[in-house]
Amino acid sequence: MTLPFTYATAPDQHTAVLGVKLAYRSLGVTQGVPLLLNTHFRGTMDHWDPVFLDSIAAKRHVILFDNAGVGRSEGEVPLTYAGWAKYGSGLMAALGIEQYDVFGFSMGGFVAQLIALEDPLHVRRLILAGTGPSAGDGVMGSAPGPFEELLSASDEQSNHAAFVKHFFSHSAAKQQKGEQWWERMTHARSNRSDYVGAEGTRCQVSALQRFFSPEHAAEGTYDRLDQIKIPVLIANGSNDVLIATDNSIVLWRRLINAPTHLHLYPDSGHGFLDEFSEHFSQLINDFLE
Repeated sequence: MTLPFTYATAPDQHTAVLGVKLAYRSLGVTQGVPLLLNTHFRGTMDHWDPVFLDSIAAKRHVILFDNAGVGRSEGEVPLTYAGWAKYGSGLMAALGIEQYDVFGFSMGGFVAQLIALEDPLHVRRLILAGTGPSAGDGVMGSAPGPFEELLSASDEQSNHAAFVKHFFSHSAAKQQKGEQWWERMTHARSNRSDYVGAEGTRCQVSALQRFFSPEHAAEGTYDRLDQIKIPVLIANGSNDVLIATDNSIVLWRRLINAPTHLHLYPDSGHGFLDEFSEHFSQLINDFLE
């Protein structure tokens, strides 16, 4: 079957959401319930693994987007994840989509939880990858070193080094898989957007700090996860140094009213979805059937 658009060929499109011009791409099959993807810290539409996305898109309608202030979208990066979530659900409303599934990777997983909580009438299923809940009992902080390297990377060389180093386990074989992912990602499209710059990154960090602040627990997800009643798939690597793997387990335990599946990939880290792209995409497609 020839798909209308793949990750490499899907054109940039734009629509107004909450008064802001957002950029998005639509790929894969044209029927069925769409899957909205929310990406990681400093990432844009151009920082997904093409093998992973095209494998999902072979069976599903996939929608990528740059949230406000990111990549090809206009506006400013919201200072709360609730603000990010409003743009995600607002995009689907602007496109006239009444029912959709949500995928969130890493920081995008925080946003995906909030979309599911704030738009329960329209979200059908939820996939949370390399992520966890907001501040609460059992939620672990990440080791400061890896995050600081992602935060401070400022050019192609330092971004390359930081993301490969900390998305993949540190053995030579695993780092080689990271280099293969980087090659796939950076050569999938021409005219790619850069990682989020200094000002946008500061806003993203502010949202992160607020999400994990006990003083703002009511704005988070930890105490509200029992409100989610739709099927949820949680996945992570067995040794995630950016968002502790234990936090995925806490997330699974807190979703007491949702039929929830937890899948941990062996000897892998935050970027497990890029290392096990074909297996995880098949797991997603099976879950969404």
